[in-house]
Amino acid sequence: MPKIKYILARLIVPATTIILVTQLIFMTREITWRMILSTINDLTWWQTIMLVVFGFLSVLVTTLNDVFLAKWQNYRIEKNELYQRAWLINVFNINAGFAGTVSLLLRRILFFDQNRPNQLKPYFQMYVLSLSGLLVASVCAFIALFLKVIPGFDGSMVWLVAILIIVGIIGMISFIPGLHLWQGMKRYVAKWFIGTSCLALLLQMGLFVVIGVTIGVSSIQVGMMMLLFVIASTIAFATMTPGSWGSFDVALLLLLSNIGLSQGKAVVWLILYRVFYNLLPLLSALLLLSYRLSHKINADYRGVPHYVAGIVTHRVITLTLYLLGFLFVLSGTMPDIAQRVMGLNRFVRLPSIYVVANQLPNIVLGFLLLISARGVANQVARAYESTILVLGLVFIYILISYQYITPVIFITVLLVAFIMSKKTLYRQQFIHSWEQQVVDGIIWGVLIISYVLLGVSNAPFVQHHFHNLKHTGLMPSVHWWLTGAIVILIVSVFRVVLLRYLYAHQQQLGVSFDEERLNHMLAVGDTHYTNLAFIGDKRFYYYQVNNHDVLAVQFRIINNKAMVMGDPFGDASYYSEGMQQFVEDSDALGYIPVFYEVSERIAMLAHEFGYDFFKLGEEAQVLLDEFSTAGKKMQNIRSVVHQAARGGFEFNVLQPPFSQDIMMQLRTISDEWLAGREEKGYSLGFYDDRYIQRYPIAVLEKNSRIEAYATLVTSHTEQQMAVDLMRFTKKSPNGVMDVLFVNTIAYAKAQGLTTLNLGMSPLANVGQHRQSFGRERLANLVYQFGSKVYSFEGLHHYKSKFTKNWVPMYIAYSRKSWILMVMIGLLKIDNKGVARAPEIKVVYDKDNVF
Repeated sequence: MPKIKYILARLIVPATTIILVTQLIFMTREITWRMILSTINDLTWWQTIMLVVFGFLSVLVTTLNDVFLAKWQNYRIEKNELYQRAWLINVFNINAGFAGTVSLLLRRILFFDQNRPNQLKPYFQMYVLSLSGLLVASVCAFIALFLKVIPGFDGSMVWLVAILIIVGIIGMISFIPGLHLWQGMKRYVAKWFIGTSCLALLLQMGLFVVIGVTIGVSSIQVGMMMLLFVIASTIAFATMTPGSWGSFDVALLLLLSNIGLSQGKAVVWLILYRVFYNLLPLLSALLLLSYRLSHKINADYRGVPHYVAGIVTHRVITLTLYLLGFLFVLSGTMPDIAQRVMGLNRFVRLPSIYVVANQLPNIVLGFLLLISARGVANQVARAYESTILVLGLVFIYILISYQYITPVIFITVLLVAFIMSKKTLYRQQFIHSWEQQVVDGIIWGVLIISYVLLGVSNAPFVQHHFHNLKHTGLMPSVHWWLTGAIVILIVSVFRVVLLRYLYAHQQQLGVSFDEERLNHMLAVGDTHYTNLAFIGDKRFYYYQVNNHDVLAVQFRIINNKAMVMGDPFGDASYYSEGMQQFVEDSDALGYIPVFYEVSERIAMLAHEFGYDFFKLGEEAQVLLDEFSTAGKKMQNIRSVVHQAARGGFEFNVLQPPFSQDIMMQLRTISDEWLAGREEKGYSLGFYDDRYIQRYPIAVLEKNSRIEAYATLVTSHTEQQMAVDLMRFTKKSPNGVMDVLFVNTIAYAKAQGLTTLNLGMSPLANVGQHRQSFGRERLANLVYQFGSKVYSFEGLHHYKSKFTKNWVPMYIAYSRKSWILMVMIGLLKIDNKGVARAPEIKVVYDKDNVF
């Protein structure tokens, strides 16, 4: 028997709740969501704001109990933290309270860090006193019914009597001497809790009445509304359903139907009360709880959750701005389609009024949203204020022009989400990349071309010549097309203004050429590509440790791409840190590094930063200790060398500075070799008097006249000599470069170096495997069938005569970049880039200066 009582005691509350909810569904089965949403949507924006404020204020006053509780019990807790906990406790208790048990449990959980003896007693005391408001209201309602002030509700007096009895019993139990439930309670504390309870109930009742007046319930007097609210509240309390859901609603619907109010109106009244008193505060509490939990989880997982959430939020906001801008332009150019898509506006049919009041602002705001979306997509900090301004203008325009509350709520949510995601906008400047220009150009082009075509198709002369062409109905009149030019002009002006704002305060990445600083860095560590730093077409980024340069990269800017030439140079132990800092600093300024002709080590480091890479080709590196002209395979080269010696050719290495006569010979040979072709640069040395004067030159002379030459660059860090600029006369015999290379190899070996770099063979051994990347397979086809344009195979075959030691070289690029745009950027900077190389100040060799 005791077991049965225990089970029944546990089942009575959920059973009652299920019965009441079922009854509520049965009573409202003919009410559709379309009807409810239509009524809610008919609220004006100021009515919605008023009800939101009233609803939150009704809940907010209940948090005063916890604020006073903390002061009464001397809790040591910061005010902001206290307000957050108080809001969570009271909102969840309002929506899920079982006769105060939820409030006791929540306070026990959320105030766990405030260790106090008999901690539950103050919570119970506060709960009992919080019933004062309902008790006072029930007494007043009972007196009103007893005195026949409000006739017709005599049957409801039983509920009022029940609540009085229940509260009376609770009060008597609390005063049992042995329980000591009121021990420690002071009079001023009790007065505070009682006053707060009465104020909270008064505000809830006021919200209920205001909603009734707002939706136009004129058949019920205010006093009657207050009485109905009190009776329904007493019934809900007596049945002890969670948060008064179900019992309050059923009771209220029955009471309202008894006085002749239509069921649809009653349901809307009830729904609005639940939305503004329960759901919106509950949503805010859930958001607050999510915020608190996210901070805890974020701390536990070292910031990864917030990072991921920031990325997702930023992308959602960006996509929303693009879609919103597109729909705004659509509503200004094709209102019938936009009306079906958006369902937001009731358009004016007079053309002239429409153009001024709807078409122009819709199109202007739409394109401003598209520009703002681009700034937000680029994560530019400067886009924050401009986007706030644009969204503010959209918000004001919607309030004035649209009749529905739905878009107002949507824009408000978007604006709040954007403000909260401010940290995702970190870049210091806006750079419109080629990839983004293509995407934006397609969007803008489709919108503008569609607008013009629709205007043309609706023009009188078009319809006159094409009688079978039906009017599209997408444009109210030809006035749209006639005013199109003005609209586009205004949009263009706003576009220029907003883009100039985003482009303001452009900063350069890195620093310009500083020979003294560069030479100091090269003395720490160089590569066989660092000679290209002196052709004068690049900028430099220096990574510092304790304010001292330890690593540097050379690069050239094209659009938003920082084209890095070769491996970093300096202290190799800082490759990882220096490259990471370079990538981050570039990103902050809106640039994306591209690492061109880099070693496998650098390609792998770039891959760790989220970069893709593929093989560009291979460098021919002659191992000097292993090179020999002996053997059958070198027979042709030996023959050429002997013929050159018999023909009077002499090999020499000239050291700078060079005489005027030598410079004249070198320039003449270079001009003849170029034959009017444009000089290349960036990844190749080019002929310039200042640049030539920097390095030794290997020459083949005949009768004291130079016939062929090559500039020699030495990397002491790599113990390697590289052949840079190569030129020869047209009358020089075949094999002259073979002779020059063989002698240069001997010279490099005599200098104590280990390798001679003959340069890269583009696309060599790239994409030979079926499993290779598609882009590498395509490169292999170019290598095999592109000999008419560039002799890829011929160059590889020629260098193979001197070595079989091939070192792969790579290009690494960000996944944010399109490989096509990367290649276009490389083609555009593959030129001399400067009129003259920098003037010589000081040149370092192994002994520092010569």
